[in-house]
Amino acid sequence: MLIIIFAILVLELSVGVWIYVARNISVPEIDISGVTVFTPPNDLPPFDLTDHDHRPFDNHRLRGRWTLAVFGYTSCPDFCPTTLAEMARLFNRLSQSPEAGQAPQFVFISVDPYRDTPEQLASYVGYFRPDFLGVTGEAGKLQRLNDSLGIHFEYADPDTNLPIRDVQHEPSIDHYIVDHYSGLLIVDPRGRLVATLLPPFELERTLDVYHQLRNHYEGAS
Repeated sequence: MLIIIFAILVLELSVGVWIYVARNISVPEIDISGVTVFTPPNDLPPFDLTDHDHRPFDNHRLRGRWTLAVFGYTSCPDFCPTTLAEMARLFNRLSQSPEAGQAPQFVFISVDPYRDTPEQLASYVGYFRPDFLGVTGEAGKLQRLNDSLGIHFEYADPDTNLPIRDVQHEPSIDHYIVDHYSGLLIVDPRGRLVATLLPPFELERTLDVYHQLRNHYEGAS
């Protein structure tokens, strides 16, 4: 009898472990183009940046709530302001229809630290929503973060279209442009990159992706 009871306990434990593992490695099937879901979610490497209030912004600032983040720069002529306007519409919708749990945060990561001071970032992101967060840091730290994500940024001369590949030093021209990753990073409350979404960021499309990811990973926790 003891052997039978022990075998049942082992079986129940095995089934429980299998269910736990399956739920945590399963991937939400999102039938939307431009979505990449990571299995398992990617742990972000240590990073050390600064927000627009001169406070440190590191991995710990991503814990405890969902985060949506994009790379860009405040002198961007078209893509960045369009993206932030779309994000403002998204967050307005989320604030009008509050979900269970804490609302996500939005982070705009500038890869142009030579021109984008904390004050400049505060004014820029605050124009779209007062709770948006602007972040930047030393060029080397930004490059390491981009490299760890498998993406890049570089500066270019808009008159010649020639790249200025040395991002470790401020370009010698004032009107340079910045080529940067255009996708939306979706980070879970454990600070893990769970997915990316490529533009366009239409409201219903982006909202659908966010809801599916949140429901999946919170249901598996």
